[in-house]
Amino acid sequence: MRRKQKSDRKITGLLPGIFSVIIFVLTSITWGPRIGFFVLGSIILFYALLIFYTYYRTRHTWTLISTIYMFTYGSLLLSIAPHMIIGSKINFPLESKILLVLTILLFWWLLYLSFTRKLKWRGREILELAAYNIEQTDGSFTPRPLPTGKVNISKSDLNDFARYFQKNLLGLAYWEDSRIVFMPLKYKNEYFALFNPNYNYHEKTWIAINYSGNVSVNISKMDYLDYKEDLAFDELCKSLSDVIVDFLELYIDGREVRIMDKMDELRINVFT
Repeated sequence: MRRKQKSDRKITGLLPGIFSVIIFVLTSITWGPRIGFFVLGSIILFYALLIFYTYYRTRHTWTLISTIYMFTYGSLLLSIAPHMIIGSKINFPLESKILLVLTILLFWWLLYLSFTRKLKWRGREILELAAYNIEQTDGSFTPRPLPTGKVNISKSDLNDFARYFQKNLLGLAYWEDSRIVFMPLKYKNEYFALFNPNYNYHEKTWIAINYSGNVSVNISKMDYLDYKEDLAFDELCKSLSDVIVDFLELYIDGREVRIMDKMDELRINVFT
């Protein structure tokens, strides 16, 4: 299957690590390795809190493993910091050795989860599925939401699906007075959506279903231009609506495993 979206070469996902290394190097040069390790450990523990907030927001089970890993790694750095004295023999305490073993084990577990797509935000797959049968056209983007149909759904089922949508990292859901807005979220864009208190999801790509079952879709210009070609906009909106409605029906039928199968079959890079 030929990909409809452009390759993602953004380094957004690497920025926290790059920032941490720069701060570690600068503090170690300025005040010595003890302070460097203490500062780096504190930064890692702060990241652990942010990742825990991701779990709190989504209830995504495997995010807890990331939280525990970051907490263990940060604690390891803090435990060895007092012993990092230039020119002296380093004797790490028992707790540091235990934390080191736990950190290594958790790291390999996270690596496995990453390569099996358990930690991946699935917005790219959703938008790829939406574009699958859409033909190229000339400049048809329209910056407006589009009504795309109606689905027979109860309020409780819609709420349950919204929680499923978040828990499996398909994206984020926003509960409004009369509807739920589903925003597919691509990997590397989650930082802005999760941690920006002024994040305006109305300007992003979303699928809204109100409690009467009416469906409407908005595709952002950024996501539209992320396709390699100009696609028929109304058809793309309808197709995106159909993808989410199909997911919703699979979920209600108790066949939600097929949702993940559809996205996994695309074999999109785990780091995009």
